[in-house]
Amino acid sequence: MNLTVYLLRDVVSELDQLQLREGFRELKPEETLPFPCVAWVQANRPTPPKWASWLGTAFDVGGLRLQNQSNSFVLFLKVDKRIFALTFGYGLSAIERSLIEPDFGLKVTLNEVDPDALDMVDTRRVDRVSRQRRTHLNVGRGVSDFDISTELDWIRKVSGRPLSTTLTKKMVGADSLKVAMKCSVLELGEHCRTFFKQYRKRQYKKRFGFIDHLRPLKPKDPLLPKLEAKLVGMLTARSHEWIAVAFPEMPDEDISTWKLSQGHGQKESEDLDIERVYAFLDAHPNVSIAPEKIWVRGYNSEGFQLTSKDTLHLYLVAQVDHDGATYVLSLGQWFRVDTDYITKVREQVRALPDVTSRLQLPTWSNAFKREGDYNEHVGNHKNWLVLDAKPFHPDGSTGKLEVCDLLSPDREFIHVKDMKDSATLSHLFGQGSVSATVFKLESTHADRVKDHFHGFYGNARAFDHVEGPLWVVYAIATSKPGHLADTLFFFSVVNLLQHARTVRLAGFEVALCRIEREGREA
Repeated sequence: MNLTVYLLRDVVSELDQLQLREGFRELKPEETLPFPCVAWVQANRPTPPKWASWLGTAFDVGGLRLQNQSNSFVLFLKVDKRIFALTFGYGLSAIERSLIEPDFGLKVTLNEVDPDALDMVDTRRVDRVSRQRRTHLNVGRGVSDFDISTELDWIRKVSGRPLSTTLTKKMVGADSLKVAMKCSVLELGEHCRTFFKQYRKRQYKKRFGFIDHLRPLKPKDPLLPKLEAKLVGMLTARSHEWIAVAFPEMPDEDISTWKLSQGHGQKESEDLDIERVYAFLDAHPNVSIAPEKIWVRGYNSEGFQLTSKDTLHLYLVAQVDHDGATYVLSLGQWFRVDTDYITKVREQVRALPDVTSRLQLPTWSNAFKREGDYNEHVGNHKNWLVLDAKPFHPDGSTGKLEVCDLLSPDREFIHVKDMKDSATLSHLFGQGSVSATVFKLESTHADRVKDHFHGFYGNARAFDHVEGPLWVVYAIATSKPGHLADTLFFFSVVNLLQHARTVRLAGFEVALCRIEREGREA
């Protein structure tokens, strides 16, 4: 039998705390089971697909009696003071997501799986620009073979072969645990007891300890109201700096419409992002700006709901700094970023060469309305080659490439950005690594860059004979005092380190340069 098992958080200690969801009815067992339980079932009425009426304008589909139907079942059972949930069909829609113990299935799987026999990994990049990716391998391998960054990518789901195949030959773990095993309903209690013991092991720390870089706060942590208040403050201010929308799971490709609602206020759109959230709030100024009171649903083209009815809180990602610590909201859960992890990555950034005093880039004043204005000013002031907004088109590429903003006579490829938000910095770091990689791999592209260099500085200064290494310099404008390692957004720091590795593999050195930024006008 294919089982999908969830562990509920310990705030739920009794079965009668669980409320029957709309559309579900309770189903009583025919015999006494060896564990306390409640079961809910939902048998949806058959409904004609929405596309049938449209096709009916050209085809005779009336006699076909086309119908859509789905059924759902969830079994809650109590074992050793903890509540488990087994879902079938769309049974997950009956469970309030905030009650689900995060990473239950992930930790069970990583504790039991052969660390060299993983065949699938789901990752999520925890940044304002949140990237989700699923990687399959045709044979089992270790995590290093999945081409992911254990510092930048948060592992959400894995599957692989367990070291012991007595119960099952494959485990899939995320918040849920999915296993295929031979068992009866009567045996579910003992199996859940086994899963809980596997969950409490610490074996995973030997090979997968990096999953603890983000540590979930307990449901009753006194910090939560303060963090939530700051989150509401971001929404109220319509902030884009450290808040965004990211899907709880890989979005179903059949979703064609997203609906945001609260009370009688609702708004539909084809996409779901922070701009759509703000458009909903602007269209309904009387709704409560509380993400746990705003509902999100995804529908297919036939009007069938493909997602569970979840709150906006589950869809938001955000970073909050509070009392010297960094907290991240993801999947409706607040995490404190491990202090040792923060210290390690900031020290790695601090170890990068800082060329601020050597380059002495001028102050970025409010007179410069665009980044290009500042780059032109530096070019004139320093007599440097300005390549900002001068796209190159490398052979074999369908897109354009910006080599850098400024190319100094010492072959420093300087990439400039005003530190507005983490998305801007993500673009900056990516620009540097892509430029360096293409320069190394595409000789004709490198020759064009050298031609621009010689055309500006003269052939007497041959590009290939300039002493010293090639450099990628990330020049970042900020009014915040201190070293960039301490003032950059935390996940921007992690992102920087990832791109710095790529730059070095391309044969460049990496350096940072701080640009003094005049305080922004009110």
